[in-house]
Amino acid sequence: MKKKVIALLFIRNESIESFKKQAAVIIQKTRKEKGCLFYSLFQDVSSPGEFLFYEEYASQDALDIHSNSEHLKTFRTIVSNMQSKEKVVDII
Repeated sequence: MKKKVIALLFIRNESIESFKKQAAVIIQKTRKEKGCLFYSLFQDVSSPGEFLFYEEYASQDALDIHSNSEHLKTFRTIVSNMQSKEKVVDII
């Protein structure tokens, strides 16, 4: 069964450009993962520090591969210092 992830991140204004560079790396790597059907980032036009990742995976196994990937672990570590508040993640 397909899995969808919606992740809302809140980035400090002074970190937005750095965040976008890091996001470009993870987007490129994640789209190459087996079972990744869709992986995109959206920026709120009225609140530039709010970003939404929308992700679709072919199965729970595909999501698990992504969740345990080194590139996601690295991204989380780097981005944690850029956040203005805790991220919100829903998996459906």
